[in-house]
Amino acid sequence: MAQNELSYRRFLIAATISPLQGSRGIATVDVTTSDAERIADLGTERFLHVERWVERNEPAFLQVVVDECKVAIDHYADNVDDS
Repeated sequence: MAQNELSYRRFLIAATISPLQGSRGIATVDVTTSDAERIADLGTERFLHVERWVERNEPAFLQVVVDECKVAIDHYADNVDDS
């Protein structure tokens, strides 16, 4: 499993990719914050949690794009999850 962490403003963003059969994987992005006005789940400080199946289990090719209201997980970051 590969993991990257970074912070942006008051958010901590953690992205992991876990292997599946073949060369596929599951990418998981957790965004947490200590800002009480932005916390979606008060028990975990979780702001956002997204999981997505990806075709290649190669962290070097995976992009995670986070803006204020969208998260995209893809090898090309073309598909945006508006949830």
